[in-house]
Amino acid sequence: MRIEGGFFDGERSRRHAASVTVEGGLLQVRVGDGEPLAPVAIAAVEVSSRVGNTPRFLRLPGGASFETTDNDAVDRLVAASSPAAGWVHRLESRLRFVLLGLIVTVGLVWAGVQWGVPAVAKLAAFSLPADVNAHADRMVLELLDKQFLSASTLSAAEQARLQAVFAPFVADAGDQPPVRVLFRDAGKTIGPNALALPAGTIVLTDQLVALAQHDEELVAVLAHEIGHAVNRHALRRSIQASAMGLLAMLVVGDVSSVSSAATAIPLILTELGYSRAFEVEADRHAVAMLRHRGIGPQRLADVLQRLDPSKDTHGYLSTHPPTPERVQQILGY
Repeated sequence: MRIEGGFFDGERSRRHAASVTVEGGLLQVRVGDGEPLAPVAIAAVEVSSRVGNTPRFLRLPGGASFETTDNDAVDRLVAASSPAAGWVHRLESRLRFVLLGLIVTVGLVWAGVQWGVPAVAKLAAFSLPADVNAHADRMVLELLDKQFLSASTLSAAEQARLQAVFAPFVADAGDQPPVRVLFRDAGKTIGPNALALPAGTIVLTDQLVALAQHDEELVAVLAHEIGHAVNRHALRRSIQASAMGLLAMLVVGDVSSVSSAATAIPLILTELGYSRAFEVEADRHAVAMLRHRGIGPQRLADVLQRLDPSKDTHGYLSTHPPTPERVQQILGY
């Protein structure tokens, strides 16, 4: 086999017309009309991959290289020593195989988002030590107190009364994690709301207390938030968000593009989907707790309807499933 091309000696950038002959497992370069160079075993030659019809390089031991545009001849050379390499090029150069590879890749990414990321996040959230959860809980509460919440305006007597009402449900929640209830004023920020922090701290706003028409409605909201706490939803969502960012980086190949619109929008939509799944899980937990204490799920349905986001698009239910759908499910549990 003879291949025409150019030779670079590895010391200077000048290209010399040359040819390569291959015989008996040896490759020999002849530069111009000069004497052939010492033969080299084909196995010791590094052959660049084929990319369309761009020139290929045969890199020789010692730093010299041979360049050629005769890709078919190089393919025959490579096929003789490494048959699998030819198959790779044939797969890369056929549209149907490229489309099949794209479909498989999309399927794997979708499966990772749909099942893989939530499963890994759940395992990680339940495996973290209690002191890690407690540290995260304190950090989140400090941030909320700085940016969104202020000291409760409820009287000490009213807070003590509500704590006594909540005590049986806090006891039912167990100590994994231990639940504690705090009150905060959020009249200028998030309004009627309840938040479950990573290590079992549950914050009820004064505005939510004012909105409730019965203590059992507040108990129903508390039971829902306990559902978030015992199922580690805050930690799982945080881990999922981080994992989704990493997955996006691996797919697009550039961490900076994760923040671009093309990547951020799917991430946001996916996270809303995760949030809805968590809300359904917390609703089921709340209904079970309420029934255990002889309270009907209607109390939860009533307060949810009063908190409907159609009245306040930035309120408690703004990222939750539609209220009519939730109410129907809650009353059906």
